[in-house]
Amino acid sequence: MKKIAKLFILIFFVYINGYSQQITIKKIESRLVTHQGVEFIGELNDKRSEDIYMSNNWDNEGVLYLNKKSYTLSNINFNVTRNVFDSRIDREKLFSFKNSSLDSVEINKHLFKKFGDVFYEVLFEKEDVYLLKKHDIKVNKGAINRLNLSEGKSFTSLVYKYLIKSKGNFQKFDFNKRSIVELIEGEKEQEKFKDFVKDQKLSYKKEDDIKEIFKYILRNSNKII
Repeated sequence: MKKIAKLFILIFFVYINGYSQQITIKKIESRLVTHQGVEFIGELNDKRSEDIYMSNNWDNEGVLYLNKKSYTLSNINFNVTRNVFDSRIDREKLFSFKNSSLDSVEINKHLFKKFGDVFYEVLFEKEDVYLLKKHDIKVNKGAINRLNLSEGKSFTSLVYKYLIKSKGNFQKFDFNKRSIVELIEGEKEQEKFKDFVKDQKLSYKKEDDIKEIFKYILRNSNKII
């Protein structure tokens, strides 16, 4: 994997004298410098095996957007567990970008935008209306042992939540007919919509089809949420 980012770590040690005891405070603050000579602030962390990532590998083409400028990286991943972007320095060390230092990030053509301090994948956008995909984790309870009724170790898995953002409001919806039809106002308009989905042979359960459905709703509905 080619390396187009270099890491410079600045670790500061501050010594405070008081009550005849010296206290050492270690401030961990790192800066990743891209090949374009731009610094990004974050933290240098040990790799955590329990963290869940968007991609199973680190050979990902990334573009960082900040202040209407873009910067490229080739060793980036989205840490779903912590909702941050990590760049792998070596097998055991990761650089975690501080969310406030990024406006949006693109990984392998998947665009993530920040709303508040949370990053969502943008599936479609038009003016101030967005179809968003939130990468999230679910804690699953361990299996029950039938012999002693003890519960096995819990585990986490990657899940997705879909939302519409319009004029500052968020509305979650599920991948089923009822949840999506309810996004449209008016019984007559809902019937037209259902005919469109049927004629185009679209599915309420497929992400690519949901994009087409969302485009139709934007073209034909006065109000999304």
